[in-house]
Amino acid sequence: MKSIPYLFFVLLLAGCMGKPKGSADEQPKPKRATTTIEWLTETKHDFGVYTEREPKSFDFVYRNTGTIPFAIDSVLTSCGCTGADYVKRPVLPGKTDTIHVTYYGNGFMPGIFHQRCCIFANIDESPICLEIKGIFDHAE
Repeated sequence: MKSIPYLFFVLLLAGCMGKPKGSADEQPKPKRATTTIEWLTETKHDFGVYTEREPKSFDFVYRNTGTIPFAIDSVLTSCGCTGADYVKRPVLPGKTDTIHVTYYGNGFMPGIFHQRCCIFANIDESPICLEIKGIFDHAE
């Protein structure tokens, strides 16, 4: 019965030893190719105070300043009342495109809203977060 803990210790030690660093079998992991973008509009938009019961939208415009196509993997919003439309195809170097962000929560509750839209893409700074905010003043 005393040999079981000893056997466990020996197996644990053998598993920790592994191959020495820099062995011939160890291959460096390839880095994911990335690109860069330049925002041609602000990345935080304030709608200010408004009274209309309509969705509020803003187009965030960017240019691919890198050397490979810019590809958006996914876009996540901070709430179901906010949506984002974007191209599903890669944007070539030097080209511009738009991320259309819309807030659909108007008319439910008066007051301040502040929503985020985070973009996951093939850039080093991923994710990029865009923000929209405003104040809905229920005037009737």
